[in-house]
Amino acid sequence: MSGKNTRAFLDANTILCGLLFKGNEATLLELGRVRAIEHVTNHIVMEEVSAVLKRKEFDHILDEVKGLIKYLHACLSLMDNPSHETINQHFNLLNDKKDIPVALGAQHADYLVTGDKELLEKIPNAITTRKLLEKTLPKSQ
Repeated sequence: MSGKNTRAFLDANTILCGLLFKGNEATLLELGRVRAIEHVTNHIVMEEVSAVLKRKEFDHILDEVKGLIKYLHACLSLMDNPSHETINQHFNLLNDKKDIPVALGAQHADYLVTGDKELLEKIPNAITTRKLLEKTLPKSQ
Protein backbone atom coordinates (compact mmCIF):
# COMPACT_ATOMS: atom_id res chain seq x y z
CA MET A 1 0.00 0.00 0.00
CA SER A 2 1.40 3.41 -0.93
CA GLY A 3 1.89 5.78 1.99
CA LYS A 4 0.45 8.71 0.02
CA ASN A 5 -2.97 7.06 0.01
CA THR A 6 -2.84 5.93 3.62
CA ARG A 7 -5.02 7.63 6.22
CA ALA A 8 -4.15 6.68 9.79
CA PHE A 9 -6.08 7.51 12.95
CA LEU A 10 -3.63 7.90 15.85
CA ASP A 11 -4.54 7.15 19.46
CA ALA A 12 -3.25 9.20 22.40
CA ASN A 13 -0.48 6.82 23.42
CA THR A 14 0.91 6.67 19.88
CA ILE A 15 0.91 10.47 19.71
CA LEU A 16 2.53 10.89 23.13
CA CYS A 17 5.26 8.35 22.37
CA GLY A 18 5.94 10.11 19.08
CA LEU A 19 6.25 13.49 20.77
CA LEU A 20 8.29 12.45 23.78
CA PHE A 21 10.58 9.65 22.58
CA LYS A 22 12.73 8.74 19.61
CA GLY A 23 11.63 5.66 17.74
CA ASN A 24 8.89 4.33 15.49
CA GLU A 25 6.17 6.68 16.77
CA ALA A 26 8.41 9.73 16.22
CA THR A 27 9.10 8.49 12.69
CA LEU A 28 5.38 8.02 12.14
CA LEU A 29 4.60 11.59 13.24
CA GLU A 30 7.31 12.93 10.93
CA LEU A 31 5.77 11.02 8.02
CA GLY A 32 2.57 12.92 8.79
CA ARG A 33 4.39 16.24 8.87
CA VAL A 34 5.86 15.65 5.41
CA ARG A 35 2.47 14.32 4.22
CA ALA A 36 3.73 10.86 3.33
CA ILE A 37 0.84 9.52 5.43
CA GLU A 38 -2.32 11.43 6.32
CA HIS A 39 -2.71 11.36 10.09
CA VAL A 40 -5.99 12.17 11.79
CA THR A 41 -7.32 12.07 15.31
CA ASN A 42 -10.31 13.55 17.11
CA HIS A 43 -10.69 16.22 19.76
CA ILE A 44 -11.22 13.63 22.52
CA VAL A 45 -7.80 12.13 21.81
CA MET A 46 -6.21 15.59 21.64
CA GLU A 47 -7.73 16.48 25.02
CA GLU A 48 -6.16 13.32 26.47
CA VAL A 49 -2.76 14.21 24.95
CA SER A 50 -3.00 17.76 26.31
CA ALA A 51 -4.01 16.52 29.76
CA VAL A 52 -0.97 14.24 29.94
CA LEU A 53 1.37 17.01 28.80
CA LYS A 54 -0.05 19.35 31.48
CA ARG A 55 0.88 16.97 34.30
CA LYS A 56 3.35 18.16 36.90
CA GLU A 57 6.14 15.95 35.61
CA PHE A 58 6.23 18.11 32.47
CA ASP A 59 6.26 21.49 34.27
CA HIS A 60 10.02 21.81 33.81
CA ILE A 61 9.64 21.64 30.02
CA LEU A 62 6.52 23.83 29.66
CA ASP A 63 7.99 25.86 26.77
CA GLU A 64 8.99 22.65 25.01
CA VAL A 65 5.46 21.25 25.50
CA LYS A 66 4.03 24.25 23.62
CA GLY A 67 6.44 23.52 20.78
CA LEU A 68 5.46 19.85 20.79
CA ILE A 69 1.78 20.76 20.45
CA LYS A 70 2.59 23.10 17.56
CA TYR A 71 4.62 20.33 15.90
CA LEU A 72 1.75 17.90 16.43
CA HIS A 73 -0.68 20.18 14.61
CA ALA A 74 1.72 20.13 11.64
CA CYS A 75 1.67 16.31 11.70
CA LEU A 76 -2.05 15.59 11.78
CA SER A 77 -5.54 16.88 11.19
CA LEU A 78 -8.37 16.98 13.70
CA MET A 79 -11.71 15.43 12.91
CA ASP A 80 -14.98 15.81 14.78
CA ASN A 81 -15.71 13.62 17.76
CA PRO A 82 -18.37 10.97 17.34
CA SER A 83 -21.70 12.14 18.75
CA HIS A 84 -22.78 11.05 22.22
CA GLU A 85 -25.61 9.16 20.54
CA THR A 86 -23.16 7.24 18.34
CA ILE A 87 -20.92 6.48 21.32
CA ASN A 88 -23.94 5.17 23.26
CA GLN A 89 -25.00 3.01 20.30
CA HIS A 90 -21.58 1.33 20.44
CA PHE A 91 -21.34 1.12 24.23
CA ASN A 92 -20.67 -2.63 24.20
CA LEU A 93 -17.97 -2.46 21.51
CA LEU A 94 -15.10 -2.38 24.03
CA ASN A 95 -14.53 -3.10 27.71
CA ASP A 96 -12.53 0.13 28.05
CA LYS A 97 -15.30 2.66 27.39
CA LYS A 98 -12.92 5.61 27.00
CA ASP A 99 -11.56 3.95 23.85
CA ILE A 100 -14.94 3.86 22.08
CA PRO A 101 -14.42 7.33 20.48
CA VAL A 102 -11.02 6.10 19.25
CA ALA A 103 -12.53 3.00 17.66
CA LEU A 104 -15.31 5.05 16.08
CA GLY A 105 -12.86 7.63 14.75
CA ALA A 106 -10.85 4.85 13.16
CA GLN A 107 -13.83 3.98 10.97
CA HIS A 108 -12.89 7.04 8.91
CA ALA A 109 -9.31 5.88 8.30
CA ASP A 110 -7.45 3.03 6.67
CA TYR A 111 -5.77 2.18 9.96
CA LEU A 112 -6.07 2.77 13.67
CA VAL A 113 -2.50 3.05 14.96
CA THR A 114 -2.35 1.82 18.54
CA GLY A 115 -0.51 -0.38 20.96
CA ASP A 116 -3.66 -1.05 22.97
CA LYS A 117 -4.23 -4.80 23.20
CA GLU A 118 -8.04 -4.65 23.22
CA LEU A 119 -8.17 -2.29 20.23
CA LEU A 120 -5.70 -4.49 18.33
CA GLU A 121 -7.85 -7.55 19.03
CA LYS A 122 -11.31 -6.09 18.40
CA ILE A 123 -10.94 -3.37 15.77
CA PRO A 124 -10.33 -4.83 12.29
CA ASN A 125 -8.16 -1.98 10.98
CA ALA A 126 -6.07 -1.60 14.16
CA ILE A 127 -2.34 -1.93 13.62
CA THR A 128 0.85 -1.25 15.55
CA THR A 129 3.15 1.58 14.56
CA ARG A 130 5.87 -0.86 13.52
CA LYS A 131 3.52 -2.77 11.22
CA LEU A 132 2.25 0.41 9.59
CA LEU A 133 5.81 1.59 8.99
CA GLU A 134 6.63 -1.79 7.42
CA LYS A 135 3.64 -1.41 5.09
CA THR A 136 4.35 2.18 4.06
CA LEU A 137 8.12 2.65 4.02
CA PRO A 138 10.08 1.32 1.06
CA LYS A 139 12.19 -1.70 1.86
CA SER A 140 15.97 -1.18 1.64
CA GLN A 141 17.66 -3.31 -0.94
